Amino acid sequence: MLNPLAAHAHRVGAMYCLLLSGAAIASALVTMPSRGIGRTKPVVRARNEVPLRMCGILAVFDSRIDDDEMEKLTKELTCLLEHRGPDEVGYKGGPGFGLGHARLSIMDPAAGHQPLVSKATGAAVIHNGEIYNHAKLRARTAKERAAAGKPLYEFQTGSDSEAVLPFFEDLGEGVISQLDGMFTVIAVSADGEQVVVGRDPCGIKPLYRGWNTDGRVIFASELKCLVGQVEQVEEFPPGHYWTPQKGYVRYFQPKWMTPLLDPAEPIELPTGGTNKIRETLKMAVEKRLMSDVDYGLLLSGGLDSAIVCKLMSELTDMSKIKSFTVGMANSPDVTAARAVAEVFGTDHYEYLFTPEEAFSIVPKVIYHLETYEPELIRSSIPNFFLARLAGSHLKVVLTGEGADELFAGYLYFRDCPSREAMQRETIRIYDALHNVNLQRSDRMGMAHGVEARVPFLDVEMLRMAYEEVDPAIKMHSEARMEKFC
Repeated sequence: MLNPLAAHAHRVGAMYCLLLSGAAIASALVTMPSRGIGRTKPVVRARNEVPLRMCGILAVFDSRIDDDEMEKLTKELTCLLEHRGPDEVGYKGGPGFGLGHARLSIMDPAAGHQPLVSKATGAAVIHNGEIYNHAKLRARTAKERAAAGKPLYEFQTGSDSEAVLPFFEDLGEGVISQLDGMFTVIAVSADGEQVVVGRDPCGIKPLYRGWNTDGRVIFASELKCLVGQVEQVEEFPPGHYWTPQKGYVRYFQPKWMTPLLDPAEPIELPTGGTNKIRETLKMAVEKRLMSDVDYGLLLSGGLDSAIVCKLMSELTDMSKIKSFTVGMANSPDVTAARAVAEVFGTDHYEYLFTPEEAFSIVPKVIYHLETYEPELIRSSIPNFFLARLAGSHLKVVLTGEGADELFAGYLYFRDCPSREAMQRETIRIYDALHNVNLQRSDRMGMAHGVEARVPFLDVEMLRMAYEEVDPAIKMHSEARMEKFC
C-alpha cells in the first residue's frame, strides 16, 4: 500500500476544507464576461433555478403482477428519473417485465425513442450512455448475417442504442463485450425469458440492482427508484453483465487488472515508453466527438482538460466549441482556464460563485449525488454550477477526468517507493473511480441534462497506461513534475 498516512492526510485535509473553507469551494451564480477570450460573448447574468434534467433507465422484473400493474409501477418509478431525461419518457412491457427510459436525445434525436424494439423478434433494449462503435457494429452484423444466410436486421433508427439489438439476438449475453463506450444496457427477449444487463468497464454510467426474496428484481440508474420497492440493494459492478441464470459475470478482465483480480499473484511490470500515448488519446477524443447535437468542453484550468482542448483543436473548428469554467473571482484556475480558451479560440463562458449560494445548493447536490461522503460532496459543489452553466448551452461536453489515476497526478504519489507500488496504486484508484470522480461527473452533469465524456478512460488508453507504460515514468521527482509523461 502506498504511504497510507499521506493518503489519509490528503483525505482529512479535504474534509477539513469542507468544514472551514467554504469560501474556497463554492458560489453565487454570476457569469463573467469573457474578456479577450476567443470570440467574446455577452455576459450571461445570474439566473433563477432551471429545471433539473438527466437521462436514465429502469427495469422491473416481477412475474407476480399483471400487465396493468407492471406498466403503472414502471412508469411511476421511471418518473423519478424524469429529471435525467427531459426529452421524453418511454415504456415497453412484456410477460413479467417492464422497461422504462427517461431520454436525453443526443444520437438521432428525432427517431431514437426508447425502449427500442426489434421488428423481427420483438426483443427490446434500453440504454444509457453512448456506444462509440455502433457504426462498426451495424456494418458487422450485416456482413455476418449475410455470410450465414440469415435475414438482415432491419434498423429503424440511427440511434447508437439500436446496434445492441441484432447482437443480442445473435449472441445473447455475449453482446455486452462487443460494446465500446460508456453505457448501461438492459436487453430482454419478447417473452421475457432471455435477459442481459451490462455496465461499461469503468462504471462511467451508474446502475443499481435491487431485489426481494419473492423474486422481484429492479434495475435503475439511481438509488431513489428502489426505495420502498425492494429489500436488498447493491451497485451493479463495472465491467460485468448479469443474467437471471448466471448472476454477475465479469467480461472486462484485461491482463493489467491482475492486481485487482488476484492481488496475491505476482505482476509483470510494463517496460514501454509513452510514444503512443498522444496518438491513442487523440483517437479517444475523436471517438467522443460523435454526436448529432453540439458538444463543448469543461476547462478546469488544469493540465488534463487543456490537453483534451489541444487535441480537439486538431479535429474540429474550435471557434464553434463552447468551453466552460467556474471558480472564485481571480482564482488561479479561472485565470488558467481563460488562458487556455484564449490560445485555442473557444467560445468561453465563466461563472463566479460565492459561499452563500454554495451552501444553499448542498441539499440538491446530495439528492443527485446520493451520498453523504464529505469529500465527494465538497468537490461536487463547483461541478453542480459548472454543469448548470454548460447545460444552459448544450448537451455534450468532454472532460479531463481519469488522467490523474492513469498517470499518477496526485501529490501523495511523491512518496511512492517503487515501480510495483506505483503500478498497484494507480490501478487501485482507477478501480475506485466509479464511486468518486465518475459518480460526481455523471450525477452533476446529468442533473442539468449534460453528458460528460471522458477520453482518458477509453479502453485503449487504459491498456496503454497500465500495460505499456513503465510505471517508473510516472514517478515524481525533484527534476520532473507529476504527469510528466
